[in-house]
Amino acid sequence: MQSSSDGKSNPGKRIKGAPDYDDAGFWDAKFVTGQDIGEWLNTGEVLLDATISHIEQKDPLLFAQSRNSAETRSRSRILHLGPGISTLGARLCTAFVQRGWRADGIVNVDFSAEAVRLGRQVEEEKGDPAHVMGWVQADLCSWEQVLSTLSSLAPVDVIVDKSTSDAIATSVPRTFDFLADENSMSPIIKGIINRNKNKAPITLLPVELLGLHLASLTRKGAVWLVLSYSATRFDNFAYLHDHWNIASRMPLKAPAGQTVSAAAMVPEVFHWFYVLERK
Repeated sequence: MQSSSDGKSNPGKRIKGAPDYDDAGFWDAKFVTGQDIGEWLNTGEVLLDATISHIEQKDPLLFAQSRNSAETRSRSRILHLGPGISTLGARLCTAFVQRGWRADGIVNVDFSAEAVRLGRQVEEEKGDPAHVMGWVQADLCSWEQVLSTLSSLAPVDVIVDKSTSDAIATSVPRTFDFLADENSMSPIIKGIINRNKNKAPITLLPVELLGLHLASLTRKGAVWLVLSYSATRFDNFAYLHDHWNIASRMPLKAPAGQTVSAAAMVPEVFHWFYVLERK
């Protein structure tokens, strides 16, 4: 769902007639007109449950204390990627509040101005600042935008990603070299280039670029929780696995759709739930 590029852009090739998932205007138009229902793949309960479980295992004492003190602020930071108009973020916020946790450490980031506008509108109606989630507009494939909008949230402990990586995967590769503006490259990408012999340029597919940007925002042991339609979403990348370990990859039976007739034989379809851990 990201369109801007860092360094030097590789024009790449798009599939003729494919939706412009990497164009913010595509999503703005959908959200303004109400064409998009907001729930890709499924409602994302597995992401919500995994987020709560990770936090409870990480800081059980801290969160027990937070139930007794309105002033206690959670040390965990949650980054929700590409929420659009999904209800997942709102349900995550509700789950925090029900447990007596502050929810103002949850930040939703989307590159659609309309999605951010609608999200902020909902948050403005809340009375308790401790329950107000953040909403940020940024292109996650642009380091300049990531740095300017999300650096204050770092270090992030949990990243929630319901098919946003799938949308970003439709974008074009980006090429970087040592001559590019340093502000356009994350420290990790700069390091990769500097370690290359002759400082040769590198080309990154968009999902790998996303992962390297997220690695710069996260602490060791943080998790990137992903619901994807792809069984190979994070495979065969040159640099991603220096920073992220695929801790688990679990198939989930996809919700049943409509068939032509009741007697039609439809093969089972699976979505994939990933847990990636920051090294």
